[in-house]
Amino acid sequence: MKRKSFASLLYGAVPVVIGLLCIYSLPAFAADDPSQTNPASVTTPPTVTTPFSLLPLAAEDSSQTNPPTVTNPPSPPAPSRALSSGISQPNPVAFDPSMHLTPEEGREYWDRYVTGDWWGLRTLLHNWGIDFNLDYFSETASNVSGGKDTFSGNAKNSGQIWSYTDQALFGIDLNFEKMVGWEGASFEFYVTKRTGNDLGNLQNPNTIQLIQEVFGRGQTWRITSMWFKQTLLDDTFELKFGLMNMSQEFGGFYAIPFENLTFTAGITGNVAGYSMFTWPVSQWGTDFQWNATKDLSFRIGLFAFNNYWISNQYYLRVDNPGGTTGAIIPFEIDWKPKLDIFGQGQKLPGLWVLGAFGNTNHTETTGAAKSVIFGAPGSAAFTGNTFTGDWGVYGSIWQQITAPDPSRPKTGLSVFASTIWLDPRTSFQQGQIATGLYYWGPWSKRPYDACGIATGWNRVSGSVRNAERGFINSHPGSGFDVQNNEWVQEVFYSFDVYHGATVEPDLQWILNPGGYHNATNEVVFGIQLSVPL
Repeated sequence: MKRKSFASLLYGAVPVVIGLLCIYSLPAFAADDPSQTNPASVTTPPTVTTPFSLLPLAAEDSSQTNPPTVTNPPSPPAPSRALSSGISQPNPVAFDPSMHLTPEEGREYWDRYVTGDWWGLRTLLHNWGIDFNLDYFSETASNVSGGKDTFSGNAKNSGQIWSYTDQALFGIDLNFEKMVGWEGASFEFYVTKRTGNDLGNLQNPNTIQLIQEVFGRGQTWRITSMWFKQTLLDDTFELKFGLMNMSQEFGGFYAIPFENLTFTAGITGNVAGYSMFTWPVSQWGTDFQWNATKDLSFRIGLFAFNNYWISNQYYLRVDNPGGTTGAIIPFEIDWKPKLDIFGQGQKLPGLWVLGAFGNTNHTETTGAAKSVIFGAPGSAAFTGNTFTGDWGVYGSIWQQITAPDPSRPKTGLSVFASTIWLDPRTSFQQGQIATGLYYWGPWSKRPYDACGIATGWNRVSGSVRNAERGFINSHPGSGFDVQNNEWVQEVFYSFDVYHGATVEPDLQWILNPGGYHNATNEVVFGIQLSVPL
């Protein structure tokens, strides 16, 4: 009998193990061991900010209150929007800058950071209005199968390979109200450094969306954010201006730690990255938000458009280089309902988003000019001319659907879905649809673990398909093929290993990689490491 290779054994074992972990996590909340319940004199486990930007906001329950003998440690409110670093496991959420922490509360909160409370200094600085955000994140991936076909004239045939990429983040948040009494004023300054490579760049064919999303936008130092914000009239209005990341401000949605770019926060920049630059790229602009009610807000922005910002030459600079060719105007409606799902008696949080953007860039290229045929001999006739402007529409839903265990708030099962559709003239990828499930805190004895499963569809623009088909017909034997649709599935389990540091194995199954129907379907095994410092 022929012995199976290690790769084939891994191919079969890994999805089974990760899948079982997720499946067993799906009950509304994991049952606690009745022999391990908290005695009246013991506080519940720390309710700290999760390592994810939006997950889950505290559920309302009018019928359930904490027993008077049980105290809850501080639970900083989650922000109204995701703080996406463009990575699958975003940096820890900065708590409400207005809150004051006692030394005990500070130790409990900063316990979810590897370096802790710095002997009380971190809490002291926070109460003075100064918060530091330090983070290291890495992604490793290896194609267990697939990735060694011959497409686009490049026969790489490198077989099973692996790739590593990472990001370091250094940031500071200032609350001027605490520092000098300036009500509603704050400032953020973040610098990032990325290194490594994406697996797709080392195989054939490359995928439509990055296999390792943290690779994107150049392996260099960047000023990722440098902005000032002022709230007005009891937070009814918010005005922000400076160097901002557009896909964090508009289209940030939820932030769940998947490795494939299809499922990470910032769908506008992930798909329309030629127009809406994504993390870690920032650009000069302004963002105005009207909080019409506590659940409903309207946002509009104005950003200068300049392709120089996404080049590796533009780093650690705050000037506006020559070459601005237009303006980007995004608009978004955010609804943050708290719904009684399935009659559970608790109001569970959600974030429902609908948005659109327009770009007046007068040098925008065709979608075909962003495809693999661009630059090939004889392709100029098929890549088209320039256009003035492009547009896109998008929407998303994130909704918690199971009531959290009263002794472990913020845990539970959530569902998410998103879609975006772009100008067919100028887009390489015209559309995307993605949906999935996420469970935070699946086990009572491992309250900070998480798992998720998702599926997504990436659609190449019809104008690109027509251009590729025309080029191939006029250049037989060129080695190119027509790109269509790419399907991506991913499952992960995140292990909390040490004070907020997580190790996360994941498995991706990519059908029609690169949108090529003749390509070998790809299986990718990855590991993510997140270390909040």
